[in-house]
Amino acid sequence: MEQPHKDQVVIITGGAGGIGSRMAKAFADEGAKVVIAGRDQAKLDNIAGAIENDGNTCMALSCDVTEPEQVEKLVAATVARFGRLDVLVNNAGGAMFVKPPEKLRPEQWRAAIDLNLNSVFYCSAAAGQQMISQNGGRIINISSVAGIKNSPAFIHYGAAKAGVINLTKSMAACWGEHNINVNCIAPGLTATEGVAQWLPAKTKEDGSPVPLLEYPPDPQHVADLTLFLAAPGSARISGEIFPIRALTEIV
Repeated sequence: MEQPHKDQVVIITGGAGGIGSRMAKAFADEGAKVVIAGRDQAKLDNIAGAIENDGNTCMALSCDVTEPEQVEKLVAATVARFGRLDVLVNNAGGAMFVKPPEKLRPEQWRAAIDLNLNSVFYCSAAAGQQMISQNGGRIINISSVAGIKNSPAFIHYGAAKAGVINLTKSMAACWGEHNINVNCIAPGLTATEGVAQWLPAKTKEDGSPVPLLEYPPDPQHVADLTLFLAAPGSARISGEIFPIRALTEIV
């Protein structure tokens, strides 16, 4: 049976979150050597431990992706252990400080841009250097539909995620000659535990089920799309944006 991800070396930032942890398990179950990074070492260790208990490979590394020096150490530690870096998933991020623009403080704006945009550049630049030396690699950025449509509840988050989309296209153009594919996934509301209170009902008022395509996707759906973008079947895809959302979010 073909195993396109076997022995791939994969870094996933935001690896302790609902989507990141599902990605880690998905890659590990396919035979990849996974590195999960984030700021909560205890949560990372629990996730890595569960993956390794299944007989798979996962290394948990503490890293604040808003700090370039820590990002460089993350990439260096990954290469030191596994010898290369095949896939980077820039998954770290979050819609903090939900408030109207007139109440958003400058330090809150900077924090949101740091986490949701600057970190993607720092991680991609560090990984890109390694991938150029290897003449190949995959970078998968996790943006948001907030970067595609207006986002009045969190303009800072929407602006950062729109920046990720443009950064994806530009890095793809810069690194195509080095066989580095750079693509972007833009999830809408995703059915993680952290947003349970915002999820719609699964049944309509008449008791009939909401059609699957009208309901928010699960983290596994995002993980499956990430697997595809790291597989040979997407070798000729770069600089593209892949929204994954309920049909009700299309405007």
